[in-house]
Amino acid sequence: MGLYFIIGILVILLTGFLFSPLVLQVDTSKNHYAVRWGIGSLQFIPTPDDLLLSIGIGFWRHHFSLLNLLAKPSKKEQNSISKTKKKGQPRKPWPFQRLLRVIRTFHIRQFRLDMDTDDFVTNAYLYPVFRALSAPTRVLTINFQGRNQCAFEVKNRVINVLVALIF
Repeated sequence: MGLYFIIGILVILLTGFLFSPLVLQVDTSKNHYAVRWGIGSLQFIPTPDDLLLSIGIGFWRHHFSLLNLLAKPSKKEQNSISKTKKKGQPRKPWPFQRLLRVIRTFHIRQFRLDMDTDDFVTNAYLYPVFRALSAPTRVLTINFQGRNQCAFEVKNRVINVLVALIF
């Protein structure tokens, strides 16, 4: 009875893992860079002198300094004798169609681009093109004020990627 209970819990967790949405949010105007997946989140927080990594699971949140993590020396001792690696069969590259199928599983929920080329003539030529390409979920604007901003939100599920890779 206890084994069935443990297997049931594992199946529920695996199902939640496969079907929970993975959301990537980027907003350059607010310096907001985040990945959310179920109850977990990962956020990059740029500061003037450092780059912080914030990891959150449920109510628990912890901040790491990426520069401190990268600057720490590795604890592995490097031996003067290098190990020889066995040569296996070379890996086949991914077919282009499979890569396209994986890319098509991603859904762009929102996209906003506010651009200035610093050239009035080029901005004038791009203005009607951006106006024609805009849609409710895809906002493309040209400004003459020197602002360059991009914001988007991309959503996917692990099961969609696995199905695209297998079939």
